[in-house]
Amino acid sequence: MNSYEAEIRSKPCPRCPVCGSTGKIFYRDLEDAFFGVPGKWSSRKCSNRDCRLVWLDPMPLEEDLPKAYQNYFTHHGSASARWIEKAEQSDSMGQRLYRLVKKGYHRNKYGYYRGAVEGWRRMIGYLAYVHPGWRANLDSNVFYLSAIPGGRLLEIGSGSGQQLKIMCELGWGAEGVDRDPDAKKNAESKGMKVNLGELGEQHFPDNYFDAVISNHVIEHVYEPENLMREVHRILKPGGRMVFITPNIGSFGHRVFKNADLMFMDSPRHLYVFTAPSLKRLAVQAGFDKAKIMTTLRHSGSLYISDRSISRTGHYDVGSRPPLKDRLGAKGLQAVELVVLQLKPCAGEEIVLIGEKGFGR
Repeated sequence: MNSYEAEIRSKPCPRCPVCGSTGKIFYRDLEDAFFGVPGKWSSRKCSNRDCRLVWLDPMPLEEDLPKAYQNYFTHHGSASARWIEKAEQSDSMGQRLYRLVKKGYHRNKYGYYRGAVEGWRRMIGYLAYVHPGWRANLDSNVFYLSAIPGGRLLEIGSGSGQQLKIMCELGWGAEGVDRDPDAKKNAESKGMKVNLGELGEQHFPDNYFDAVISNHVIEHVYEPENLMREVHRILKPGGRMVFITPNIGSFGHRVFKNADLMFMDSPRHLYVFTAPSLKRLAVQAGFDKAKIMTTLRHSGSLYISDRSISRTGHYDVGSRPPLKDRLGAKGLQAVELVVLQLKPCAGEEIVLIGEKGFGR
């Protein structure tokens, strides 16, 4: 077990931070199944049917939050980031085919690789449509953003820097911001520019970026509406905010119920959003146009981690799961594909695309 400083202090938080409604206890006494942070954590679910946010109550004190990240995976790069790096370097037939499909798909749908991926290479991109998991990965790989050669892009929570590297290679002028010094070092080792600290501390000019992105960050942020307001300020008119976050209203959560601790991740996930609560937050922050969708991208990893937690009470991030769990993960993804046709908000992740109006 990892050693930690004193337990994290907390304060009562009985009302929904998004809409102000009361909430009922959702979980009691959850423990950290991933990194062993001491303490037990309870959460509430908003009683407003148009919100349904889940949040920690009691809420950790903001000044104590760094204690929850003492051994967090950004200190050595996430498992998914390491997998992407390894896959990009692999010369196996399967990986060569995947790279061709990826480039063709990104050329067809988002306009990347113009002049480099044409003819039959573009046609290969349509193979992505036979594999729903591929499409979910490939869309999130470029954050649903069409190509803007030389466009300014900011990633909030740059982690290992792998996503910044991808966006730079696609032609964006990309930089990051992260409050973790180790994450900054990881990203800078890949040649990426990363600013240390909170977004508001960077004092970026008004109307500066064409796009601001974040992947599984907003649920960690103490005041998420203030973060979105700052994003709105620094975006150019017509610029886009793309946030990806876990979905407490997902099909997988309904399947695993109390065992679903991957997306709860107490005490680091201060909030776990529903599609309506995240859209409401974006509108409150000034985004007139806010599109919401959900995806099945992490349904497999959800299955694997929650199976491990159910058996052992713990999940070793980045470990190789047993074959039966890998097969079960594929099965859950196939089932969720069908579910999403009937319930579009049942995916494991919410994707929020907020566009800044030209009158702002």
